Amino acid sequence: MAAKTSTTTGMSADSAHAADSTDSAESAATDTAHAAASAKAPRTAGPPRTPVRAHTPLDPDTFAAHSHVEPGCVEEQLARELFATHHEEALAYAGRLRKLAMLWDDTSEEGDMNAILVADARRITLDRARTLLRDAATAVVDLPHTLARLEAGHLPVSWFEQLLRRTRRLTSDQCQQVDDRVAEWDLENITADRFSRELGKLIAWFGMAAVRETPPEQRDVSLEINPDHDGTACLLVTGPIHEMLDLSRRLDLAARAVQNEQRHAAKEGRPAPFDIDGEVARTAYRMPLAALRYAILTRTMLETSGVQVPQSRFRLQVIVPAMTLLGESDAPGTIDGTIPLPARMARHLAADEPTWYRILTDPSDGAYLPLPPTTYSPTTAMAEHLRLLDPVCAVPGCTNNVCTIGEADHIEEYDHRNPEKGGQTALENLHRLCWTHHDMKTRGLLDPVRGPDGTTTWHIGDRAIITTDQNRDLLTPELAAALQSSWEAYEDMRLGDDLRLQGLGLLEDTDPADASDPPDGPEPADGAVPAGPGDASGGADRPALVGAASFSDPPF
Repeated sequence: MAAKTSTTTGMSADSAHAADSTDSAESAATDTAHAAASAKAPRTAGPPRTPVRAHTPLDPDTFAAHSHVEPGCVEEQLARELFATHHEEALAYAGRLRKLAMLWDDTSEEGDMNAILVADARRITLDRARTLLRDAATAVVDLPHTLARLEAGHLPVSWFEQLLRRTRRLTSDQCQQVDDRVAEWDLENITADRFSRELGKLIAWFGMAAVRETPPEQRDVSLEINPDHDGTACLLVTGPIHEMLDLSRRLDLAARAVQNEQRHAAKEGRPAPFDIDGEVARTAYRMPLAALRYAILTRTMLETSGVQVPQSRFRLQVIVPAMTLLGESDAPGTIDGTIPLPARMARHLAADEPTWYRILTDPSDGAYLPLPPTTYSPTTAMAEHLRLLDPVCAVPGCTNNVCTIGEADHIEEYDHRNPEKGGQTALENLHRLCWTHHDMKTRGLLDPVRGPDGTTTWHIGDRAIITTDQNRDLLTPELAAALQSSWEAYEDMRLGDDLRLQGLGLLEDTDPADASDPPDGPEPADGAVPAGPGDASGGADRPALVGAASFSDPPF
């Protein structure tokens, strides 16, 4: 919490004792007057106004001198030009912030609809659009003085973005105090390191306890996908330090106990516990502690104190292209249609799975083959198809994963009294939405219309219209190239077969006695098998048709 200091004006003790009794009433009146004046005067609150000044001014000449290049060289000219772009970039950025701030509204669905428009206009996700709108409102309302310095070209755009990022957890009043003090700094001349350091000291003065939740309130378990999409993810557990230390130590003790048991099992030649990949059985050596902590944490049953946990309505979808399974392509797979999966890992998962499911698709564009619409609720197969078509919410810019927690929605409303009239339960009239946007659609704030070409036109209130394409990316470009290569090899094989059959036909038109004689050429070696009528290349060198039966029916 921000500390506050106050100043009280009054009579000292020595003066009071020295005063005459005749002046006591006047003294008391004076004290009262001073106290009243002090109460009316503004209290000194917030962090001190520490002056932040540069030792030397930073102008184009000194900037070029600091670059340690020859005067007049190309590098110096480029450095000057880059230095001169700060102002125009800052002016454009500040102007964009003022425009975005006009669309911010966190009290109603108005802001959600505006965020959809911003996400589409800026080609960003819906979450990023909300962050932009919130930051823009903060800049205009809570950081007006620093924003004015930005427009004047006194600080780079990256500095103001850092200011917005580091003040997100502060209250509005605290942001305004930061704004007052930062705006007084020598922003034209200080260095980036000095700005970042002084800003950190200023924000730390408040004490993050003023706006941050208590440790118990921060208990959380979240999944973070590796941004490199290398097939890994992180399960982040946050909580009070004593609980996290206790969990870590218990996990460590369990891992060491299992490691000791693995050592004995390897010596005695019996199966080792928690041997995930069979490494202990192959090497006769116990697993490292880090791998054992992971194995125990991921393979231990979750204790819910008798609470019945329902089974998931959907299985985890690991989608692997057919050519990747056959080793003919390195096209990546996906988990639930959103998380890229390296081809090698996808093949490994498929090899360990006893049951495969396949999705029937049109070979030309990857579209799913239609299923008969009969009832209001989609069939299990249709629900599975929808999860692949719309693994994230279908609203433009929304990135909420709806594979397990979303809802199937009829684009054209289903007519319960007369289903034949329209709004049928068919894949071309269905998509999946997150709960928030499904509710907004139900209340008429969002109105999608699916066209005959598969595109969806979204009416965002009465503001604007956004058109999106249906997801048809089942066949990736890499997979399509592999299919094309296999098809060309197959066509070459068929052409060779046709030419050979034509040659046999010519032989049949000759004299029967001549046809019975073997053709000119070397005799086949002992044990060799002559080429059969369907073998264009004599057998071994013939290009194989890999996965031909999977072109229109790939297994998944």
